[in-house]
Amino acid sequence: MKNKATDLAKRIKAVVLDSDGCFFTNHVIEGVEIGGEPFRPKIRTYYDGQGVSLLRAIGIRVAFVTNVKDAHAKAITGVVEKFNDLPSSSKTAGDGGWEHVWLFTGMGGSRKLEAAEIFLKEAGLTFADCAAMGDDLVDVPLLQKVALSAAPAQAEQVIKDMVHFVAKRNGGDGAVRDFANFILEARGVDPLTLPPQ
Repeated sequence: MKNKATDLAKRIKAVVLDSDGCFFTNHVIEGVEIGGEPFRPKIRTYYDGQGVSLLRAIGIRVAFVTNVKDAHAKAITGVVEKFNDLPSSSKTAGDGGWEHVWLFTGMGGSRKLEAAEIFLKEAGLTFADCAAMGDDLVDVPLLQKVALSAAPAQAEQVIKDMVHFVAKRNGGDGAVRDFANFILEARGVDPLTLPPQ
């Protein structure tokens, strides 16, 4: 399976990532309010943010598709805004600039597939050009459709059994970076040659 995953990683042009359980840990703190509003902090590592930047630096389009929405999506919305505010994001693609990161909220199960299809169509790509990382049953339709599927280390076993690549680290703690590193390695790209944004 690893040789197949390596071959697929050489060809993909887009990556779709789940938010909770992949980019953030899958932990929820309940019962905390600030100013009468539920406060649900999310935890992530900067390694994963750098992983997204590495993918963008080699021309791979990135989208986040998450089941959470509204106030529950504030954390991922803020992160995507930061990605799209980087100096490299303000340049045009082909002139040293990176394509913007896309975000779809409130999209679970088959709706994740629908969101990915919109993203890919806009980019002029198909599912044959796409990789995805997910960690639970809500991600299954998307993971089954893309060319290269991945999961973080703590993903449900049924998910790890169906994907091409399983990260060594957990979601929110380096899983996305592991996947990015795998794609770079498959392509023979030295990360030290890429801009460190």
